[in-house]
Amino acid sequence: MLSIDHISLGCRNIYEGTERLCETTGFGQYEGGWFPHLGIANRIVPLGPDQYIEVESVIDAYSPHTNPSARWFYDQIEGGDVFIGWCLRVDSHDELARMAEHFGTDIIDKPLRRRTDGVQRNAIRVPETIPCWQQGLPNIFLIEDLAQHPAAQPRSGEKNSPQGITWMEVGGTAKDMRAWLGDGAADLPLRYNGDRPGLYAVAVATDQGEVVIRRTAVTQLG
Repeated sequence: MLSIDHISLGCRNIYEGTERLCETTGFGQYEGGWFPHLGIANRIVPLGPDQYIEVESVIDAYSPHTNPSARWFYDQIEGGDVFIGWCLRVDSHDELARMAEHFGTDIIDKPLRRRTDGVQRNAIRVPETIPCWQQGLPNIFLIEDLAQHPAAQPRSGEKNSPQGITWMEVGGTAKDMRAWLGDGAADLPLRYNGDRPGLYAVAVATDQGEVVIRRTAVTQLG
């Protein structure tokens, strides 16, 4: 079954952007690590069981000059905070294999993020992440051990306990998303605004009521 796993919120300053997000929501955060091949780092803001926002910024000032993906990311955040992309999750290898067949691609099983403790586990996914985000569409991950899920790790500063995503506003239509994901798109808590593809808002249940986070969606599709 498809479920929402995580959201990328691009900011010009990873620390200021994360602090501002957590001040307005009451959510906790922690240092996530960095992506060696992109020159990008993130901080993790858990949204409840097995769901989170990764606040990301370019930390290598020269990576946009040599890496097209880093350049695209850099261009997106020029005007401030932007929902860069979002990712889904399946529960099993069989489900991921079916999605790979649906997309007509191989399963990617390579490292992405290096954690602050130096660990860099493989991230199992289809298709590759940045090309999907450049279309304003999600890709899909398999997390084999949910105890290692980024949302399950200790965080600091939490004043409002998040309990999971209740809905997300995305561009396009339900028909568009079904064409991308297949029938499983109907199981996702999505609201469609008919605008260009991308993520526009995410609502999170908390012990203090629903919190809605709105940001700009990607403006320069690939």
